[in-house]
Amino acid sequence: MNIGFWSSMTLVLKIFSPLVKVLRLADGEKIPSLGFIYGEILVAKNSIKEATYQMERNYEPIIKIIDEKMKGRLDAPLHIAAYFLNPFYFYKNPGMYDLEVMQAFIACVETFYYGDFDKQNEVVNQEVQQYRNKSGYFRLPLAQKGCEKKDDKFDPGLWWSTYGCETPIFCKS
Repeated sequence: MNIGFWSSMTLVLKIFSPLVKVLRLADGEKIPSLGFIYGEILVAKNSIKEATYQMERNYEPIIKIIDEKMKGRLDAPLHIAAYFLNPFYFYKNPGMYDLEVMQAFIACVETFYYGDFDKQNEVVNQEVQQYRNKSGYFRLPLAQKGCEKKDDKFDPGLWWSTYGCETPIFCKS
Protein backbone atom coordinates (compact mmCIF):
# COMPACT_ATOMS: atom_id res chain seq x y z
CA MET A 1 0.00 0.00 0.00
CA ASN A 2 1.23 3.43 -0.92
CA ILE A 3 1.19 5.82 2.07
CA GLY A 4 1.22 8.89 -0.21
CA PHE A 5 -1.89 7.70 -2.02
CA TRP A 6 -3.83 7.16 1.21
CA SER A 7 -2.70 10.50 2.63
CA SER A 8 -3.98 12.18 -0.53
CA MET A 9 -7.27 10.28 -0.31
CA THR A 10 -7.69 11.38 3.31
CA LEU A 11 -7.19 14.99 2.25
CA VAL A 12 -9.70 14.61 -0.60
CA LEU A 13 -12.28 13.24 1.84
CA LYS A 14 -11.64 16.07 4.31
CA ILE A 15 -12.13 18.61 1.53
CA PHE A 16 -15.19 17.11 -0.15
CA SER A 17 -17.13 15.77 2.85
CA PRO A 18 -18.29 19.26 3.95
CA LEU A 19 -19.38 20.03 0.38
CA VAL A 20 -21.36 16.80 0.19
CA LYS A 21 -23.10 17.81 3.44
CA VAL A 22 -24.17 21.09 1.82
CA LEU A 23 -25.47 19.26 -1.26
CA ARG A 24 -27.44 16.82 0.90
CA LEU A 25 -28.94 19.71 2.84
CA ALA A 26 -29.97 21.51 -0.34
CA ASP A 27 -31.42 18.35 -1.84
CA GLY A 28 -33.06 17.04 1.32
CA GLU A 29 -36.60 17.54 2.46
CA LYS A 30 -36.26 17.01 6.21
CA ILE A 31 -35.63 20.64 7.16
CA PRO A 32 -36.25 23.90 5.30
CA SER A 33 -32.84 24.56 3.77
CA LEU A 34 -32.95 28.28 2.89
CA GLY A 35 -31.88 29.40 6.35
CA PHE A 36 -29.03 26.89 6.43
CA ILE A 37 -27.42 26.88 2.97
CA TYR A 38 -25.28 30.00 3.30
CA GLY A 39 -24.19 29.11 6.84
CA GLU A 40 -23.25 25.57 5.88
CA ILE A 41 -21.23 26.84 2.92
CA LEU A 42 -19.28 29.02 5.37
CA VAL A 43 -18.78 25.97 7.60
CA ALA A 44 -17.59 23.96 4.57
CA LYS A 45 -15.11 26.69 3.60
CA ASN A 46 -13.69 26.74 7.12
CA SER A 47 -13.42 22.94 7.13
CA ILE A 48 -11.53 23.07 3.85
CA LYS A 49 -9.14 25.66 5.28
CA GLU A 50 -8.55 23.44 8.31
CA ALA A 51 -8.02 20.36 6.11
CA THR A 52 -5.31 22.23 4.21
CA TYR A 53 -3.72 23.46 7.45
CA GLN A 54 -4.71 27.07 6.68
CA MET A 55 -2.25 27.15 3.78
CA GLU A 56 -3.76 29.71 1.44
CA ARG A 57 -2.05 28.35 -1.67
CA ASN A 58 -3.77 25.01 -1.03
CA TYR A 59 -7.29 26.13 -0.14
CA GLU A 60 -7.60 29.28 -2.25
CA PRO A 61 -8.25 27.50 -5.61
CA ILE A 62 -10.97 25.38 -3.99
CA ILE A 63 -12.63 28.35 -2.27
CA LYS A 64 -12.46 30.29 -5.54
CA ILE A 65 -14.38 27.52 -7.34
CA ILE A 66 -17.01 27.46 -4.57
CA ASP A 67 -17.40 31.25 -4.75
CA GLU A 68 -17.73 31.15 -8.54
CA LYS A 69 -20.43 28.48 -8.34
CA MET A 70 -22.28 30.40 -5.61
CA LYS A 71 -22.21 33.73 -7.42
CA GLY A 72 -25.70 34.78 -8.40
CA ARG A 73 -27.20 31.59 -6.96
CA LEU A 74 -26.46 31.04 -3.30
CA ASP A 75 -25.04 34.42 -2.40
CA ALA A 76 -28.25 36.34 -3.07
CA PRO A 77 -29.44 38.76 -0.38
CA LEU A 78 -32.26 36.36 0.52
CA HIS A 79 -29.83 33.51 1.35
CA ILE A 80 -27.58 35.79 3.37
CA ALA A 81 -30.52 37.38 5.23
CA ALA A 82 -31.89 33.90 5.99
CA TYR A 83 -28.48 33.03 7.44
CA PHE A 84 -28.57 36.14 9.63
CA LEU A 85 -32.11 35.37 10.81
CA ASN A 86 -31.34 31.73 11.56
CA PRO A 87 -30.86 31.62 15.34
CA PHE A 88 -28.82 28.41 15.03
CA TYR A 89 -25.96 30.47 13.53
CA PHE A 90 -26.72 33.76 15.25
CA TYR A 91 -26.56 32.45 18.81
CA LYS A 92 -23.28 30.68 18.03
CA ASN A 93 -21.74 33.73 16.34
CA PRO A 94 -23.36 36.98 17.49
CA GLY A 95 -20.66 38.97 15.70
CA MET A 96 -21.82 37.66 12.34
CA TYR A 97 -23.22 40.96 11.13
CA ASP A 98 -20.51 42.14 8.83
CA LEU A 99 -21.05 44.52 5.93
CA GLU A 100 -22.20 41.82 3.49
CA VAL A 101 -24.70 40.32 5.94
CA MET A 102 -26.23 43.63 6.95
CA GLN A 103 -26.42 44.89 3.35
CA ALA A 104 -28.27 41.72 2.37
CA PHE A 105 -30.63 41.95 5.32
CA ILE A 106 -31.45 45.61 4.66
CA ALA A 107 -31.95 44.88 0.93
CA CYS A 108 -34.48 42.18 1.84
CA VAL A 109 -36.32 44.48 4.24
CA GLU A 110 -36.45 47.22 1.58
CA THR A 111 -37.83 44.73 -0.93
CA PHE A 112 -40.37 43.19 1.41
CA TYR A 113 -41.64 46.57 2.67
CA TYR A 114 -41.09 48.39 -0.60
CA GLY A 115 -41.85 52.09 -0.23
CA ASP A 116 -42.99 51.76 3.40
CA PHE A 117 -40.16 53.58 5.13
CA ASP A 118 -41.90 53.54 8.51
CA LYS A 119 -42.00 49.73 8.56
CA GLN A 120 -38.47 49.49 7.15
CA ASN A 121 -37.29 51.80 9.91
CA GLU A 122 -39.10 49.89 12.62
CA VAL A 123 -37.75 46.52 11.46
CA VAL A 124 -34.14 47.61 10.89
CA ASN A 125 -33.70 50.15 13.67
CA GLN A 126 -35.90 48.76 16.41
CA GLU A 127 -37.08 45.18 16.06
CA VAL A 128 -33.91 43.61 14.67
CA GLN A 129 -32.01 45.30 17.48
CA GLN A 130 -33.95 43.19 19.98
CA TYR A 131 -32.74 40.09 18.15
CA ARG A 132 -29.16 41.36 17.92
CA ASN A 133 -29.11 42.33 21.61
CA LYS A 134 -30.96 39.17 22.65
CA SER A 135 -33.50 41.17 24.62
CA GLY A 136 -37.10 40.35 25.43
CA TYR A 137 -38.06 36.79 24.59
CA PHE A 138 -34.81 36.36 22.64
CA ARG A 139 -32.89 36.39 25.94
CA LEU A 140 -34.80 33.46 27.44
CA PRO A 141 -32.74 30.34 28.14
CA LEU A 142 -35.40 28.35 26.25
CA ALA A 143 -34.88 30.53 23.17
CA GLN A 144 -31.17 29.85 23.27
CA LYS A 145 -31.59 26.14 24.06
CA GLY A 146 -34.20 25.81 21.31
CA CYS A 147 -31.71 26.58 18.55
CA GLU A 148 -28.60 24.77 19.77
CA LYS A 149 -28.92 21.75 17.49
CA LYS A 150 -29.44 21.66 13.76
CA ASP A 151 -31.46 18.54 13.16
CA ASP A 152 -34.67 17.66 11.36
CA LYS A 153 -36.67 18.90 14.36
CA PHE A 154 -35.34 22.47 14.29
CA ASP A 155 -37.19 24.93 12.08
CA PRO A 156 -36.10 28.59 12.26
CA GLY A 157 -39.62 29.69 11.26
CA LEU A 158 -41.18 27.90 14.22
CA TRP A 159 -38.51 29.32 16.50
CA TRP A 160 -39.38 32.83 15.30
CA SER A 161 -43.11 32.24 15.77
CA THR A 162 -42.39 31.21 19.37
CA TYR A 163 -39.82 33.81 20.45
CA GLY A 164 -40.33 36.67 18.01
CA CYS A 165 -43.73 37.77 19.34
CA GLU A 166 -42.31 41.08 20.62
CA THR A 167 -41.22 41.93 17.08
CA PRO A 168 -44.53 41.68 15.20
CA ILE A 169 -43.57 43.55 12.03
CA PHE A 170 -40.29 41.69 11.80
CA CYS A 171 -42.02 38.33 12.23
CA LYS A 172 -44.42 39.04 9.37
CA SER A 173 -41.39 39.30 7.09
